[in-house]
Amino acid sequence: MRNRLFIFFLFFHSISFSQKIIESANIFKTGEINISENILYNGSSTKISIDSIISLKESDWKKNHQKNNLNLKISSNVYWLKFSIINNQNKPIRFYIFHSNKGINNLELYKYSNKQLTFLGKTGDYLPFYNRPFKSTNFVFPATLNTNEMCEFYMFCDKKNENLNTSIHLYDESKITKKEEKAILFMGIFLGFFALGFTITLSLYFFYKEKLQFWYSLYILSVINILMSYEGFDFQYFFPNHPFYANISRFISSSLTLVLMMAVMQLFCNQKPNNSKLYYITRFFVWVVGLSIPATVIIYSFFPYFFLKRIHFYFFMIQQSMGLLIVLLGTVEKIFQRFKPAIFYFTAVVMLLYSGILASLREMGIINYSADTPNQLQWCFVFEIMLISIGMLYRYTLIKKEKESLFQELNQQKINSIKQVFETQQKEQQRIAEDLHDLFGGQLAALKLKISSENISHPIKEDISKLIDELSSNTRNIAHNLAPIHLHNNAIADIISVYFKQLNTEQKTQFQFIQIGDPINFKKELEIDLYKILMELIHNILKHADASEASIQFFFKENELEVLIEDNGKGISFGNAQGMGINNIKKRTNRLNGKLHIDSKPGSTTIIINIPLTDE
Repeated sequence: MRNRLFIFFLFFHSISFSQKIIESANIFKTGEINISENILYNGSSTKISIDSIISLKESDWKKNHQKNNLNLKISSNVYWLKFSIINNQNKPIRFYIFHSNKGINNLELYKYSNKQLTFLGKTGDYLPFYNRPFKSTNFVFPATLNTNEMCEFYMFCDKKNENLNTSIHLYDESKITKKEEKAILFMGIFLGFFALGFTITLSLYFFYKEKLQFWYSLYILSVINILMSYEGFDFQYFFPNHPFYANISRFISSSLTLVLMMAVMQLFCNQKPNNSKLYYITRFFVWVVGLSIPATVIIYSFFPYFFLKRIHFYFFMIQQSMGLLIVLLGTVEKIFQRFKPAIFYFTAVVMLLYSGILASLREMGIINYSADTPNQLQWCFVFEIMLISIGMLYRYTLIKKEKESLFQELNQQKINSIKQVFETQQKEQQRIAEDLHDLFGGQLAALKLKISSENISHPIKEDISKLIDELSSNTRNIAHNLAPIHLHNNAIADIISVYFKQLNTEQKTQFQFIQIGDPINFKKELEIDLYKILMELIHNILKHADASEASIQFFFKENELEVLIEDNGKGISFGNAQGMGINNIKKRTNRLNGKLHIDSKPGSTTIIINIPLTDE
């Protein structure tokens, strides 16, 4: 009999309220139940008192026809929501009424049972955080029902001038605890990941001093801010007693993130006026989005009117989508310009654009999808930061290779330029040497013949002839030093051998040339420098050593030529003239990456020159 009365009681209430009565047993089956489809709502331009709401007729209430959420879109109304619950457990129960929208201005909950009205609490973005009946970034109301108690719940909901798109759930204590712990865990993981990325990027900025790293670190910081803002953690931890900031923080954090995203894209993709048609469009949009931040503060502070807030809301949504689209187009342009790192940024922005559009459509009430943590937008931010970070590493590698290639190209150009100067210098020296050898040398020979035929006393004639011979020898040495005339067509060893034969007939010092090992062809630059070193040493021996014998020996080794110069003269005196000659030899040896060793004493001088060789 009791069960029949209970069933009749349920049936009577179901008819009288045209609303399905929620049974408490359904809450505790899984720990959670979505009651959005069981909601009745009543909207009005101003708040109706709770007493008037309780006395409303059935026809004054509208039934929600959506299964998983309540979507009342943007409206100038405030709403009363109504649902009924019966405790069919054999004990009192405690459960939690959960409101999924984190941006409600004001929420109030009343329980009406046995003609008694109980106020269960008040929360919302317009109230300080610690006034909430349940300390959470979500809007949660604890409630209790006695055994077999059936009651109606009335919830006042103020989302005036903004989109009201939400879902209402009932949780048991275990489930709501796990839900809160899960949200905190994932937010901790996300924030830890982004904080690590921020620290690494900022450290790289201080190390490399590159603007991209500085702005990218700010962008990561803005992502942290936007995640905390949309989850309500900034309100809870940063300004719990200033609800006004919580009301606009989502707009400001989103706009700031978009500004930094566009700035990072331009630096990452090297977007400049001379290589991008979208550069000035992007810069213009940066200013538009940037100026929307103070505009938001002004509107919500001084002009919180319905039509202005609605215009601002739609403008904000369009602005976010357009900003992401501009970033996307900027990366596409760079991909077509074959800037490979832009592929990473493009992929990251496509994911974020898709998720951002879904979030915008949800905020506008066009579609419905879950915003619980972790949600799609949060994961997209994680993947975006990962992809852009990988892209930055790839970009640095690519730029490093390009710099190395450019350096090699410039270095090669420098070498070619030096070669051209060297070749020009050699040609000019060869021309001068030929003039000295052919013209001046011939004229000295003619002068000597002329003096020989003249009637001049023998001692004077002999002195003049001696001076002419010395001048002729010096002229020939200068000519050889300026340019080895036959070096382009003959091996250096052959030229030295022929030169020594000539010197041995003219000078008291007898020279000997010895070559050991398999000779190789030298590079012309090396050969000319080596020739000039030998000419300088031969000249020093003739002029200063007062030696009767001297030798030059070539030892060809696998990758090295060792030149040994010996004489039995009086040794090297490091005076001004001799020191200058040795310094010239040292400079030329260093230019050949060679090594010079000098061992000198009266009666014996040994000079060893080691020169690394490469085949021409």
